[in-house]
Order: sequence, then structure tokens, then C-alpha cells
Amino acid sequence: MTEKDCPRGASEDAPPDPGTDEYPLALAARVASRFRLPSPVEAFDFPEKGNINQQTFLIESGRGEPACEYLLQRINQQVFTRPRSVMAAMIASLEAQRRNLERGLVPAGRQWETITLVPTRGGEPYLEAASRRGVSFWRLMVKISECRTYKSLAEISSREERLRVAEEAGCGLAIYGDLTSGMDISALASPLPGYRDTRLYYDQLEAVLQGCRSAEDAEPLLPQDEDLRHSTQQHFLLHLPEAEHERRRGDPQLRRFIELALAERDFGLTLLRGMETGRIRRVAIHGDTKLDNFLFSTRTGQALSLIDLDTIMPHTWLADWGDMVRSLANVAGEKERNLERVQVDMEIYEALARGFLAAAREVTPEEVSLMPEGVQIIALELGIRFLADYLRGDSYFKLSGVDPPDLNKVRAMAQLTLFERLREKEAETRRAIARFSASGA
Repeated sequence: MTEKDCPRGASEDAPPDPGTDEYPLALAARVASRFRLPSPVEAFDFPEKGNINQQTFLIESGRGEPACEYLLQRINQQVFTRPRSVMAAMIASLEAQRRNLERGLVPAGRQWETITLVPTRGGEPYLEAASRRGVSFWRLMVKISECRTYKSLAEISSREERLRVAEEAGCGLAIYGDLTSGMDISALASPLPGYRDTRLYYDQLEAVLQGCRSAEDAEPLLPQDEDLRHSTQQHFLLHLPEAEHERRRGDPQLRRFIELALAERDFGLTLLRGMETGRIRRVAIHGDTKLDNFLFSTRTGQALSLIDLDTIMPHTWLADWGDMVRSLANVAGEKERNLERVQVDMEIYEALARGFLAAAREVTPEEVSLMPEGVQIIALELGIRFLADYLRGDSYFKLSGVDPPDLNKVRAMAQLTLFERLREKEAETRRAIARFSASGA
């Protein structure tokens, strides 16, 4: 009998029911006890949890000094509706990294750590826990020691240290890409249907500009794939009263950004068309290369690991590169209202490029030549997503009770302004890429 098939009962030996209303730390300790851990098991809050998988706990196990530490995490099934696919991709990534680490494919003088999954008592790599509320998915990971994260470069006071961390992040992305480049992508399913599909985002923008309120209205623009249609159809439709939609669509501040987004459609599809024609490769990308997904060694300062492996999917690594640079080289951040402050920090950009190109081995000259475009396209793509969401009624990037009602408008204008700034800096960025790729450093 596997851990997934264990029956539930009232005896002391019965497995816990993660669907109960018990205190979260007590629940976490009971769930952790279903994994292969020495007793006793204690659960604690983990304040560094991310925005999506909120049920993340620090677990201490055994009687040693110090106690062994683990991270217990429940997959957020409201976001990741295909949890088995998420875990299959995560496991494939970990196995690929370990194989290539054993082959010595890490640059000399570097250390790289992979996540270690702790199996359940039934030998499964993760736990499917059935309860009266359905099935929840949990994983237990060995906590990587002697490391730290950064929420943003802004929390680093020293300019020199910011540049060093940026260079290390670039290097870390390259190492991760090299270690996973041989993954078989044929079995990978996108964990978020439609994610990173620029053509889909443009079709959604077109649908909301046309005022589509039903599937019949949006039919010419909806995806043909039934699963993709089912997952994304609501984002083709308006979720606003007519008067509010007209007000948002006619906003003078947005007019030029709508025109800019539509005018750049052909350019925005560059990476997708490159993959469709075979000009650039599809590989297994990480999918969420924000800074706080990189672990840095507290001993050496080097990038040590790339974590949060929930968005692994087939795409071009240029999307990972573009998302990392877009977020780190943006001086003002994503919520800046004063668009004059939205600028590209070229020193950060160059540090990222220097670190990446010094370490990257599994890249092609054609792909490297598109690195400047990769950053521009991801900024443009995100701007289109924010713009469409604001125009339809904030159905995807949902607002909290403390968020201003125009937050997605502000985000859209900031990202599309960043795209313009990146376009203005294209000659500089192209020279930097050429210099670092030619020197190998």
C-alpha cells in the first residue's frame, strides 16, 4: 500500500487528516510525521515563505544538536491546478541537476546545491493527502544551510555589493540552465496554462478592447486547444460594468500605452516565432527568476541554488534571462507612478550579463544575439498583461483591500515605459552582450 492509498480511521495509528481545522502548526507537525523523519517532529512558522505557497513551515526533527531542519510546503492548488505535473517537473529538474553535478558540469571553484525531497513513509516523493475537503499535495525538503536570499537589490546598501550580487545571480541562472539543459521537455506540461504565451496575451488584450463579454463574443480570439481555452477563457472577457470599462479604455493616460502595445505586436512575438521556426531551442526553463528565488552562500557569497521549482515549462531560456534582467535593472520598481523615474540601470544590466555569459555553456550564438530583445519582450509582455487586466476588471492580478484601484494601470504604464527605456538602451546592451560573449568573461 502506498502513502497515497493509506486509509483513514480513528485509531492512533491512522494517518492525520490535513483537511481538519486544527491549529496550523499542529497540522504541519502531523503532516510532517507522514514523511521519513526521525522523532520528535516540531513545526514552526517560516516567515520567508513566498506569495503563492503560503502554507510553508519550518520543521525540526530528531534529537541532535543542532536539530535537522526541513521545509514543509503545501502546493497552492488554486494557482497550480495540475499539482502532479508540477511535482513531476520539479523531480525531473532535480534529477537532471544531480546527474550533471556528478559529471562535473559546474565551473571550477563553484558550489551548487539542489533541493532534496524527503520521501513519505510509504516511499513516495511527495504526499497526496486525502480528506473530506479533497486531496492536498505536500512536499518536504531538506533546508539548505549556510545560505541567504534577497528580496531586492535595494536592500543592499553598498553599490559594489549590489553589482556583485547581480553578477552572481546572472552566473546562477547560467549554471541552472546548463545543469537542466538536457531535460526531456516532451513530457513537461505548463503548470500555468498560457503562461509566457505572448500571442495569447495579445489576443486577450484585443478581446477586452473589443468589449467581449461572452465566449461567443470572443470566439475568434479564443485558443483552439480545449484545455487552454478552459483555463484562460475568463481572461478574454470583461468583468466590469460598461461605463467603467469605457472610462478605463478611454483614459487619456493610457491611450499612448495601448497604441504602443498594439504597434509592437510583431516584435513581441519574436521569441515565440523563433521557437516555432526552430531558430531558437525550447528547453526546460525555470519560469520565475526573481531575485528571492536565488540562494547565496553565506560563506562565499556565490549563487548557490535556484529554488521554487513550480513553474518549470518548455520555452526559451531567453524568457528566464529577460525576466531576471527586467526586474533587477529597473531602477524604480513595478509600482512607480512617476514614469520619469523608470530607468534602466546599465551597471546592473552589465553585471547580470557578465555573470551569465562567464558561466553559460549550453547556449547558442543565435540565442545570445537575442539577449537584448529577450529583456525587452518580457517587459513588453508583462506590460500587456497588466494593461489587459486593468481594462477587463483586475481578474488575474487581483487587488487586495489595501491596494489602490488603479494599481494594474500603474503597473502597466511602468512596464511599458521600461520597455521603451530598454529600447532606447539597445545599442549599449548589444555592445555589452557582444563584449562579454566574445571575452568569455
